[in-house]
Amino acid sequence: MLPHPLLGEFGLSILAESRIAADARRVLIDFGYSREVMANNMALLWIDPLRIDAAILSHGHLDHYGGYAAVSGEAATAKRRLPLIVGGEETFCERVALIGDPPPVMGRLDRMALARAGFEVRIRPAPLIVADHAFTTGTIPLDSFERAAIPTQMRPGVGCRRDLLAAARQAATQFPDDGEHELATCYAVKGLGLVVIASCSHRGVINSVRRAQAVSGIEKVHAVIGGFHLVRPRTEDEARRTVAEFARIDPSYIIPMHCTGEVFIEEALRVMPQKVVRSYVGSRFTFAAAGA
Repeated sequence: MLPHPLLGEFGLSILAESRIAADARRVLIDFGYSREVMANNMALLWIDPLRIDAAILSHGHLDHYGGYAAVSGEAATAKRRLPLIVGGEETFCERVALIGDPPPVMGRLDRMALARAGFEVRIRPAPLIVADHAFTTGTIPLDSFERAAIPTQMRPGVGCRRDLLAAARQAATQFPDDGEHELATCYAVKGLGLVVIASCSHRGVINSVRRAQAVSGIEKVHAVIGGFHLVRPRTEDEARRTVAEFARIDPSYIIPMHCTGEVFIEEALRVMPQKVVRSYVGSRFTFAAAGA
């Protein structure tokens, strides 16, 4: 018997493995909420950290970065530095939740701890090819009806460097978290189209998909995966409108996770039941053209 089962908690981590002929690449997208759960699940799924080629952190919230130390340990050697792509300096700002009195501090990602754990941080707000196979969206414009809806604020100079933030934010003591640094990770799958891993969609999942289409020049969307954040502070009407927009985009599959919310899932199952796939801890999805 296995000593532990696969464990679930409120976080997200996805290992994306891609192949071109015999050439394989593995990109880890986000790290979940805790080191203990991340380490447990990687071991049970036979994921070897030494075979990961790069990592992408979608944004600076604890439920996406908390398990990073499970990937290479607290004190990795200097022999191997794993590239870690982030979208902006805001990734490292301390977050404060917009609930409670006083509001709870949600913590910050420690850049020096990342270095000790073997990561080489690369701040890339523009679209970027990662490990030769994947690409990031870069900054996601707010071009659709969707709004940035994030129940946190950031503290400049606490974790993040003021001088590397936008000029309008450098003098602030606290400002709204608009998710401008957030990235989606994408693949162009031969014969199928785009696979978009939206992670948390604080800039809007439709905006994320449209940005992937614009960056790649590929219109066909095969699958959209991740958290779509159609819970508070977004509304049920926004969740249903997102389903309608998805129906226009017409992806082959929609795989909602994490922070998506049941209103979206129920509506998507009503409107396009053949496209919606529920996922669970340890789920594996394979996207390949016929005969590949």
